[in-house]
Amino acid sequence: MRTHLECVACLAKQAVEIARSNIDPKDQEGFVRDVLGRLAGFDYNDSPPMMAKQMYDMLRSMEGVDDPYSEIKASYNAMCMDYYSSLSERIRASRDPLDTAMRIAVAGNIIDFGLGTRHSIDIDGTIDESIDAEFAIDHSRILRDRIDAAQNILYLGDNAGEIVFDKIFIQNIGPEKVVFAVRDVPVINDVTMYDARQVGMDKLCRVISSGSRAPGTPLEGCSSQFRDLFGSADLVISKGQGNFETLSDAPRDVFFLFMVKCPVIAEHSGVPVGSFVAMNREP
Repeated sequence: MRTHLECVACLAKQAVEIARSNIDPKDQEGFVRDVLGRLAGFDYNDSPPMMAKQMYDMLRSMEGVDDPYSEIKASYNAMCMDYYSSLSERIRASRDPLDTAMRIAVAGNIIDFGLGTRHSIDIDGTIDESIDAEFAIDHSRILRDRIDAAQNILYLGDNAGEIVFDKIFIQNIGPEKVVFAVRDVPVINDVTMYDARQVGMDKLCRVISSGSRAPGTPLEGCSSQFRDLFGSADLVISKGQGNFETLSDAPRDVFFLFMVKCPVIAEHSGVPVGSFVAMNREP
């Protein structure tokens, strides 16, 4: 998916938030000016996460900050782990555990700091809504059939906290046939190997780094090991908007699970903001 004009304003806003939160006041203006200059020269045929990657690479270079969201990511991982037992029981007691687990995993996608929503995230309300909601795009029957038939599944993680709901879904998929992929370095609140270990995902299934330094999975920025696995997996399940932005034109079929959280994604996917999506997309 290419970068739209509306994405430019969103990226500029993120640059200001990054500067205010992480950079010495005397260097904030220089950082924002540098970002704006890069935005002016950015190839809009690339996806928005590729520009976000540049911003976070700049931040690490300037300040030596490895993970500016580390504390709040850890707090969301811990908070979401508090849901683990009750949600697992809710799934076991449901009429269709796999469908309920999938819906809860999609609800977890509400946790997204890239949109400046960290102070207005209603996890409980979103979970309750997702259980009974009619998905705007609902290919869940296809997903069930593909899961049943698959011997190896590549599951692309998205955000910290959300990873707990992915863990519950993977338990219902069959963790022995799942490989869970995380980002190579910290970027926004996206999952890394540290997050996977914090919530015990590495104890449930195999976890690998995609090699991506962007808040998404641009194949050209991923490792050769990951690209081989991406191409050979029987099923690729992709969580979140960042992965959708970078893989919506992928050279293979991908099953996308996410919440629509901005007008650009709404236009691209053809459904309203706030929608739940379970979409099988062919190349």
